[in-house]
Amino acid sequence: MSSHEHSSHGHADAWHHHSSAEGVPQHEHAATINTTNTFIVLFVIFGFTAVFILVTILYFNVTVRHVQEARIETIGGAELFNTTKGQMEADLSTFGVVDPATKTVRIPVDRAIERVVKRYQTK
Repeated sequence: MSSHEHSSHGHADAWHHHSSAEGVPQHEHAATINTTNTFIVLFVIFGFTAVFILVTILYFNVTVRHVQEARIETIGGAELFNTTKGQMEADLSTFGVVDPATKTVRIPVDRAIERVVKRYQTK
């Protein structure tokens, strides 16, 4: 019978059989586990993972701190903002000349709104 016929009947084919020409059979690889080496490898993997996570967190914190420092307004910036805000509020609530050459003036926002509403009401 050929090896094909053996495999069709549930028997292993010739590839699985060893001959005496192969020499002394080798013992089974990894038949016993070296637990010491296994735990060393396990701790190295855990250690590398912990160090990687720690470095990532530190890098993230440093990067965030640099971005925050770049965005923080200094006291001078806050004072400039308050001055500009006060000037804008004053411009919106007072009369004044914007451009004398074109005879452009400003009026308080409340008065401007009243004038526009009256203009639309009369039409």
